[in-house]
Amino acid sequence: MKNERRHHYRREYSGRAYLTYEGRCRSDEIVEISEGGVKLRTAARIRPGKAVKVFIPLPADRGWRLCMLKGHVVRRERHAIGQDNLAIELLEDAGEGRKALKAFIAVQQAA
Repeated sequence: MKNERRHHYRREYSGRAYLTYEGRCRSDEIVEISEGGVKLRTAARIRPGKAVKVFIPLPADRGWRLCMLKGHVVRRERHAIGQDNLAIELLEDAGEGRKALKAFIAVQQAA
């Protein structure tokens, strides 16, 4: 049995995120989202341990809010060419973006 490291409720999420790393920026599909992390479907070849920023548009009172979340890659799951998944753990002190994500997740859990 695998050692389960997840501490937060995870949910599937249909949307896109902007991933920035090493001076690059790309748009990738969000597979799962939680208060503590994000899983992206991407062609980016980023090794575990690399620092990244993820910008996620979340619904807000007046349209959408673009939340900046800092984190690092914890796992790269290799699939077909161009279809890898990146598991990104978010930093505890990720500022206002992390608070907005936490509020969004809480609303989703209650629904």
